[in-house]
Amino acid sequence: MHKLKLIGLPLLLLSCQLFAQKANILVDANWLKNRMKQDNLVILHIGQENNYKQEHIPGAVFIAGDEYTVDDDPHVFDLPPDATLKSILEGKGVSSSTDVVIYTGENWIPMVTRLYFTFDYLGHASKTYILNGGLKAWKDGGGALSAETPSPAKGAFSIKPNPGLVADQAYVLKSIEDANTNIVDCRAAVFYNGIEPTHGARKGRIPGAKTIPYTSLYEKTSTGAYEFKSLEDLGGIFAAQGLSKDKQLVLYCHIGMQLTVVYTSAKLLGYTDIKIYDGSFHEWGPDEKLPIEID
Repeated sequence: MHKLKLIGLPLLLLSCQLFAQKANILVDANWLKNRMKQDNLVILHIGQENNYKQEHIPGAVFIAGDEYTVDDDPHVFDLPPDATLKSILEGKGVSSSTDVVIYTGENWIPMVTRLYFTFDYLGHASKTYILNGGLKAWKDGGGALSAETPSPAKGAFSIKPNPGLVADQAYVLKSIEDANTNIVDCRAAVFYNGIEPTHGARKGRIPGAKTIPYTSLYEKTSTGAYEFKSLEDLGGIFAAQGLSKDKQLVLYCHIGMQLTVVYTSAKLLGYTDIKIYDGSFHEWGPDEKLPIEID
């Protein structure tokens, strides 16, 4: 009996630690219901604006994907200037002391995780949460809905940008030969395996890249909500690619959106040294001077 207890206690402690890590980013409908009773909370709704106007979580402020990304070729879905991000988010009511909850009304997981990454880049990750399952999970949990459009007071957001979270082309090229770095391709297998090209660019992948398709990290529930998989399942996916936490992760996808699902999952699992290649294959693929690997 004592032996069983000694074995079970570490497992229980590990389970509690993993749950705590997950709870630091992902929250459910009950958590949000209780938190809404307190002040100093901004809820951001990502989705179609016409759907937002019909129904959203009470007090939620609409934010469009093109507000927190740049889309002017060759920069597609990249970070805007820091001052632009500060102004936009202050206009949504965000201040340095504000807790922020992000959710999607359309099951757009990569859009939510891209905004989470943006807050992380700005130094606000410890106060930023994702409503797991989005609006569908909120409704399934009996959450109230509103059609009223709030007008938030302008926030005072003292940002602390961390450019170290973003890798450029030269950094990725150097990382190919770095034994202490794992490059991770976050696209679907048809792109990783060179069956289909990214946006008309060359087929293939960055040499040596591991593969974690972003869609492998979440699942559709019986009620239609898209939720992150369990920490155990997420950990198994990362372990299958040999991604240890003592090595840096450099993530890329098509344009820098899908990779943020992998970024967020890595954060849930306790990875601490992660960079995103914002230019991704949209930048890498067409450049004939850069190496490509293909099956």
